[in-house]
Amino acid sequence: MIKKIASVFLGLLILSFPASVGAEISVFVSVPPQKYFTEQVGGERVRVSVLVEKGQDPHTFEPLPAQMAALSRAKLYLSIGLPFERSLLPRLRKINPGLRVFPADRGVEKIMGKDEEHHGHTDEHGHDHDHGGSDPHVWNGVREAGIIAENILAALTDLDPAGAEHYVRNYRNFKARLDKLDSELRELFRGKEGTAFLVFHPAWGYLAREYGLDEVAIESEGKEPKASDLAALISSAKERGIKSILISPQFSRRTAEIIAGNIGANVETVDPLAEEWEENIRAAAHTIAAAAK
Repeated sequence: MIKKIASVFLGLLILSFPASVGAEISVFVSVPPQKYFTEQVGGERVRVSVLVEKGQDPHTFEPLPAQMAALSRAKLYLSIGLPFERSLLPRLRKINPGLRVFPADRGVEKIMGKDEEHHGHTDEHGHDHDHGGSDPHVWNGVREAGIIAENILAALTDLDPAGAEHYVRNYRNFKARLDKLDSELRELFRGKEGTAFLVFHPAWGYLAREYGLDEVAIESEGKEPKASDLAALISSAKERGIKSILISPQFSRRTAEIIAGNIGANVETVDPLAEEWEENIRAAAHTIAAAAK
């Protein structure tokens, strides 16, 4: 009798734990902001790993052997349109044929470089990938973050239908926060439409596009400006009265400080890859608003 009661109690105890405990979906993402988005939607049902870790440059990234080994066991990879993914994805399909690859940037209207056309291809899963020329920093736009979150919702629901209700509830809560953030930033940038801010690396184009600002980059296509271009930048910045230059912690301050010294500006650090996305986007927006003169 005691054994029977103990057996029933043990069964009830097991059932009382959520099905996701100890069985989280292993998800890989490219950059830290994606980890934040994925955890907002997936909650405790996902375990998220990031390829490009803090302090690394996603433009020159190459995965470590340990990361490739972990990817060989993962269930889902959420791509974001970074250049390194084009060579990585074929390798992943060889080492992990069962890995689901979903483009988190699907449906985002990309910002194209000057005089660039959109040249892309569609892989065997029907996913479109850019061949270059577009700004990959899609996670730094509030509207774009909503699209990315919706794509994450679709990917997780497809992979884990039993968690659909959980994912939808989390997505709606996150989307409500994004809508509130959008309203907050529209108020912050009110009256600054059309004004410029100077950055070393162009990582804030989607935020600028949404709120009518002009992001002016020192760096072009990953290269620092020539002496003649630098002189033109300094002259233009003086004319516009720019008093702040934004740099990313992943890049050198040297050129930015040269320009700052010539135009009497401050150099401000804003991280386009911070994992605490909501907190960081607010801080970055306030820095950009102060720099947009």
